[in-house]
Amino acid sequence: MWKIFFWLFLFSCGRVIAQEPCRIVFYNVENLFDTTDDPDTADEEFTPQGKKYWTRARYTDKLRKISTVLKEIGEGEMPVFIGLAEVENRRVLKDLTGKTVLAAGNYGIVHQDSPDRRGIDVAFLYRKDRFRLLDSAFHRLSFPEDTTIRTRDILYAKGVLQQDTFHFFVCHFPSMIGGERQSEWRRKRVAATVRERVDSIFALNPAAAIVIMGDLNGKANTPAQKVLGTRSSDKRWSKGHLYNTGYYLLKKNYGSYRYKGNWQTIDHLILSEGILAGKGGWKADRRLRIYAPAFLLEEDKTYFGNKPCPTYRGPRYIGGYSDHLPIYIDLNCTNHTENRKNIMITDEKKYYLYHCKYGFN
Repeated sequence: MWKIFFWLFLFSCGRVIAQEPCRIVFYNVENLFDTTDDPDTADEEFTPQGKKYWTRARYTDKLRKISTVLKEIGEGEMPVFIGLAEVENRRVLKDLTGKTVLAAGNYGIVHQDSPDRRGIDVAFLYRKDRFRLLDSAFHRLSFPEDTTIRTRDILYAKGVLQQDTFHFFVCHFPSMIGGERQSEWRRKRVAATVRERVDSIFALNPAAAIVIMGDLNGKANTPAQKVLGTRSSDKRWSKGHLYNTGYYLLKKNYGSYRYKGNWQTIDHLILSEGILAGKGGWKADRRLRIYAPAFLLEEDKTYFGNKPCPTYRGPRYIGGYSDHLPIYIDLNCTNHTENRKNIMITDEKKYYLYHCKYGFN
């Protein structure tokens, strides 16, 4: 009889130990504004009286669509981590996580208003049942050469996933306004700031689990990426380095964003060697994936093919989801149930021999 109870215990332990993969998602949601005019930012066009005629109905529809995308990406399991770009304030994040299908995910929010002129920020959402937040910070950028530049803060969050400490950075690098080459110095400045923070973490632990996600307004081989020190995740990994999991998309005819008929991936998931090699309890996939179901796309009548269906095209309301496609990657638990079972089976044999020796039934 004791064997039956032991095997039932063994099975139940295996179920407890097993961990579902943790999906990390990043999504530039394209102008997720509320309908209220903020006197401190240039958001007037996204009000009911503004040029975009941004009504309560349109705002509610946008929330519903974005939340549906994030839920569907999870494939039945809400993503554990979500990085967002182009959200206006904490109110829209509360509405997104509390008044839509995402409410089932019980998400915590990391956000702070940035100095961006239009009032758009980055944010980090995490499932509170899977991740314990330990610390967060927001790094403000300085441009003494041009004090008119007011860009998004760099968001940093630190916490524990199961028993491993993770460091997250969510970024939205300065745009290409004025030309890509002419504006690259701004993105290099932000990349250097992120790299400085990353190096301070590596100094304490070269195998640290670091995730950098965001709209970096450039492909994987730009000068800003070189300043950040990223390499292709397809290459051999080594401690103290960062790897761009979307590097392989440079030669592909698809990506997260389409401009004048050309696909490119300007949204990135960059990981440290410790995660890719599975040095802790979690190991990441080598390559990010792009979520591109048909309902997120529309026909590109100018350049042919398909492109992301935006909410607005210029001043005209289209009613789509976003002009970007979301990207994601999975973390897989390396503390496999099977290994734990083998250990328990070995212990069970010892227990069985003990009972045989002393004649217990």
